[in-house]
Parts: sequence; C-alpha cells; structure tokens
Amino acid sequence: MNGTGTTARWTLFGLLLAVNVVSNLTLKGTWLEIPVSVLTGLGVVAVVLDHLLRGRRRER
Repeated sequence: MNGTGTTARWTLFGLLLAVNVVSNLTLKGTWLEIPVSVLTGLGVVAVVLDHLLRGRRRER
C-alpha cells in the first residue's frame, strides 16, 4: 500500500510540474499565466509538504 501512495504522489507532482512549465511557455504574457502558475505551484508545494510530513512519518 505504501508504494501505491508514493507512486500516486510523484505522478501528481510530475503532472503539476509539467502543467506549470507548459503553461508558462504557452501563456507567456497573458493574464491566465498567473492563476495557472499559482495553482499548479501551490499543488507542487502541497505534494512536497505531504511527502515531508506524512511520508516520513509512515517510514518510521
């Protein structure tokens, strides 16, 4: 079960990061670039915090 959660976490991380990079390249200079970057950036931070807080607790 632990492996499935870890895989899903890093898959979500990769997807959010990819969306952030692609949107920054394609929406450069538009008003839509800011909210997309903020939302995906917050998602990436949330996944990393989840790993640091919950993931490490599970390993102990």
